[in-house]
Amino acid sequence: MKFRGIKINASSAIYFHVILANSLIYLKVFTAQNYFVLEFFLCIILFVLSMIHFIKENVISFLKYSEAVYFLFIYYVIIKSLLTNNFDALSISYLILSLVFYYGIKCFILKRDYSAISKLIFWTSGITLIIYLGLAAFHCFIKMENLNNFFYPNVSIFSIVLASQISFILPICVNFINKETRTKYSFTFIIILILLSVILLALTNGRAGWIGFILALVYIAYQYQPILRIKKVIIFLALSLIILLGFLLSSYKSDSSGGRILIYKISGEILKENWLWGIGHGQFKVQYNLYQAKYFAFHNIDSKEAMLADNSYYAFNDYFQVFIENGVIGFLILGAILFFLYIQFKNTKTNNDNKHLFIASIASLICIVTGSFFSYPLHVFPLMVQAILCVALLNSFPTSYKFQVCLPEKLIIFSKVILVLISVLLLIHYSFYVNYKIKSDHAFKLKRIGYKHKSLKIYQELNKSYIREGNALYLYAQQLYYSNQLLPAKMVLKDAKNIYSSNEVYKLSASIENELYNFEQAEKDYKTAIYMVPNRMAGRNNLLDFYLERKDTTQAIYWANSIVNMPVKIPSQRTKNMKQKANEILKAFNF
Repeated sequence: MKFRGIKINASSAIYFHVILANSLIYLKVFTAQNYFVLEFFLCIILFVLSMIHFIKENVISFLKYSEAVYFLFIYYVIIKSLLTNNFDALSISYLILSLVFYYGIKCFILKRDYSAISKLIFWTSGITLIIYLGLAAFHCFIKMENLNNFFYPNVSIFSIVLASQISFILPICVNFINKETRTKYSFTFIIILILLSVILLALTNGRAGWIGFILALVYIAYQYQPILRIKKVIIFLALSLIILLGFLLSSYKSDSSGGRILIYKISGEILKENWLWGIGHGQFKVQYNLYQAKYFAFHNIDSKEAMLADNSYYAFNDYFQVFIENGVIGFLILGAILFFLYIQFKNTKTNNDNKHLFIASIASLICIVTGSFFSYPLHVFPLMVQAILCVALLNSFPTSYKFQVCLPEKLIIFSKVILVLISVLLLIHYSFYVNYKIKSDHAFKLKRIGYKHKSLKIYQELNKSYIREGNALYLYAQQLYYSNQLLPAKMVLKDAKNIYSSNEVYKLSASIENELYNFEQAEKDYKTAIYMVPNRMAGRNNLLDFYLERKDTTQAIYWANSIVNMPVKIPSQRTKNMKQKANEILKAFNF
């Protein structure tokens, strides 16, 4: 079956749905809050895609150097995690999923006509952008709501998603427009679609997306300009624009910039202490907030810097986070992957029929790679898939040099069996994970509407699973605490601390220790919660109550003063009440 020159078969239909669903996954309006169900849906499709092609195509007859080094990186991460007892199953399964996805897409691309692939990408990206625009218009003009509530998980990430999509489709549109078969209506439609998408990108206020898109535009313009002198002018203007843009964006959304600088500063301290081997893959979300607490224990907790602090689970620089988690060796392996990819792409052979696809892939990667310096796009499923798609496309082009390792026949068969087996195991793993998340969400909703015993029963059942999800464990411990099961709550919270760290976790830990009469540990945990996120007044108020109960007048006066003098980030009636209470305590003590 053919549709406008595109051959439709099972594999192309599967591919179409993978990319389309993946592109839509982080829209709040589309996904509500059950995006992990869509992720699992994609994993099922990926499994089918992999099964079709792993067996049929001979894609693993050789490994390009970049592919071989990525295998080495996964092997290094798994071995080191096992040896250091820091095995984060979810983070490592994400790494392996990226590898399986890469081969699934690469198998699909190989031996296919680039023209057909271009049309498939054009329709996929075009439909995606139309849905983005339609939902944004509905959100703004029909529901009359702020666009910030439209994006998930935040506008910064969505801006990178959108920029990568626009950059991906733009060279393909240019190629389509240049063809003699174009019509006046198709030309007008493409121009309007691109312009409206760029306007939506501007409305996101996502600086990472803006910078990436401008760099991608410069690259596209450079590639399509045949005159060398004009190319030099483009580079000069681009460098000037980037310097000016960097200066302007440092002052725009200054609080956000200040928060990032704080994260980089504290992340630098983590790296300084763990530069050789790193803290362990997937351990940043466990360690960062503890280091932040240690930092503010010796710094002013009422400073502007302290007001910008929050629970953080990403370094807001993917390369920096790889360095922190995996040490020098992991960072060097990552550098080797990027180096071999650069050499491969530099020596890629293109022609007039496929050049636009090469430019589109590089332009989209520029958006993602640039965004990785300021945010965490490679930790977000849709952007990971987009990056893999681009790399798979680029690796399908012939190169002038052979950057590959040929494998013997027996090893090829063994590799196919292993990849199929891994696909099946990933499918089983993610089916358990989705079931875990659905039950966890159900337990949380039951708790909120008052069915505490039913909620607790579900949490007890989930605790038997091999999957350990930090927030779910915290909620389980909280429910045990409210049910006056203090020792079980303490044990569950101890497990939660090993995979998840936040000020709420330590506030709960302090409350449990206080009721168990472990006052020294309770005091320590209360302070950890305060120093972890100093701009939360509730933590200081809890510690004030703790000292009042202990009749420790000196400390009670100190923390009452701290509350009274604390700058309020977001004024509310609750903060007014806490300040009033602290003032009354100071008056009672004649202060």
